[in-house]
Amino acid sequence: MSGRGVNRGRGLLAAALAGLLMGSACRREDPRIGEMTVRAAEADEAAQQLREAWRAQLLRLPRLGRDRPGPGGPYAIPFTPEQIRFLQARINAERDVSRRALLQEALDQDRLIRTLGARLEQLKRDLPVPDIAGPHDSHHGLALRFLKGRGLPDGEARRLLAGVPLLGRLAPGFEVYHVLAGGQYATWVAQGGSPLSPRDLNASDDLEALRATRDSARARRGRLDQAATALLAQKRALDLEVSELRLQREQLLEEQADLQAEAAAHAGDLNALHYRVGLRTDLEQAGIIVLPVLGRGRAGIAWSDAAFTQRLDLRRTQRLVLRAEDLGLRRIEDVDVVPGSCVEGVHYRLTYAPDRREVAVDLLTPARFRNDKVVFAVH
Repeated sequence: MSGRGVNRGRGLLAAALAGLLMGSACRREDPRIGEMTVRAAEADEAAQQLREAWRAQLLRLPRLGRDRPGPGGPYAIPFTPEQIRFLQARINAERDVSRRALLQEALDQDRLIRTLGARLEQLKRDLPVPDIAGPHDSHHGLALRFLKGRGLPDGEARRLLAGVPLLGRLAPGFEVYHVLAGGQYATWVAQGGSPLSPRDLNASDDLEALRATRDSARARRGRLDQAATALLAQKRALDLEVSELRLQREQLLEEQADLQAEAAAHAGDLNALHYRVGLRTDLEQAGIIVLPVLGRGRAGIAWSDAAFTQRLDLRRTQRLVLRAEDLGLRRIEDVDVVPGSCVEGVHYRLTYAPDRREVAVDLLTPARFRNDKVVFAVH
């Protein structure tokens, strides 16, 4: 294992131990726990180096020639004394430089494995005997069993564990260490005989949790996409409905404007005098009026709405002026107002200009003429 990898491994274990020890007690840490922390970090470093050395040696063994194993059968790790003497003899007899170097590397690696193994054994002698995790063991269960085995009541043991971070899962072969000193409890987990490290195992749990979170997020996104699609369809339907309502509104506004114009026209008709001005002879010949020699003038057979094309809005004025020139006359001699039920001096007044070119008609009782028809026959 490289120096950088060793230092990183030491830092990871130290960080894990620090996290476990932080919750053990609120008061100052017992010195014995601090010493165990240092020894545990050193032991973990040595164990990792030993695993790396074993791995490198396992990769090298096939190149030593399994067809010619050393005395006592296939090569062992570490080598047996007979195998060491056998390899040393091969080195001395080998003429191929590269082959001799390979055999020497195997012996050097064997010495490293022995050195690391001895150092690890010495470090472990200074550590408490660990629990070896089984298939169904949990960190909390092993810690609780340890504390109760040291005479702590169940409630006190659980209270002490409540402040200590514990691993969520243990793999078979993990070494679980416990220390109880000065009323403080500390625990840490080493890889031991497991192919996975505690970090790798719990990282896989984190990965599974992340995958579950990812799958949940994808499912939620799918639901949101479906909801968004439904909302977009609903929006399109609402937009179409709004467009139709706007069109209906415009049509209603147009109809309202037409109705208002029609109402205004009706109001104008209801408050207007519908009249016709013409020569008396023309009006009689057309059958619009009848002017008997004796009696009052009356409507003729051609008296109809279409015959009255002129209108006087009584809301604005009650006077109209008859002009001779409009009728092709030089002067106006007289004006007959038909029907004869309209009485001069009562309902209207005629005022002739001095030159008789104009006659002013003043309606004295506008209500009498409202929405009514009157003919002014001039002669």
